[in-house]
Amino acid sequence: MKLPLTRNLLDLDLLAMAKDTIRVSKLDAARRQLRTAISLWFNGGDPVAIHTLAFASYEVLHYISEKRDPYRRDLIFDTFTVKDEYRRYWNQKVRKEANFFKHADRDGDSVIEFNTSLSEYFIFFAILARSLCGETESDEESAFLRWMHINRPDLLLEQGKVSITNSLKAEDIEWIRTRPRSEFFDHFLQARRNVGTLNARFSLPVD
Repeated sequence: MKLPLTRNLLDLDLLAMAKDTIRVSKLDAARRQLRTAISLWFNGGDPVAIHTLAFASYEVLHYISEKRDPYRRDLIFDTFTVKDEYRRYWNQKVRKEANFFKHADRDGDSVIEFNTSLSEYFIFFAILARSLCGETESDEESAFLRWMHINRPDLLLEQGKVSITNSLKAEDIEWIRTRPRSEFFDHFLQARRNVGTLNARFSLPVD
């Protein structure tokens, strides 16, 4: 079936007059992408979509945090563990999956072996970069950090472990360990909405 074309399928004049627009800053876009990536991750969403959003968010937050504080700690792109002479190669490697998912001008028929756990690292470092920007933590980010503290403590610095441990009771920790991610996420967000503060202690659901 052929599509009817008068001038262009995408009428730029019509788009220019569209009323359904929102003002979005780079920072706001990155934070929206991060919250969405985390929500998808907790709820078993598509791993390609999760990685695409997590990487896009991290990339923006990386450069914003660097601009706000040129002396901030290292993140993924500028990690101190990679020598300067290997920096370009390192960045090509860590960008490989994200670039594969969004470009097809030269390799449209290619296939990739995708390690889905990479997305967790980009989410984690996007949260860290957001913190270095001096921005407040979202409920989704809080949920991700607490889940990782219980299930992947190797990702957190000692300071982060102490901070999160102080916000959880022993019975909370055991409950988190034995529940599916989606169940924990739903309850965590509901608890935050009920209390209305990011500093509220996470509490167990009442059976």
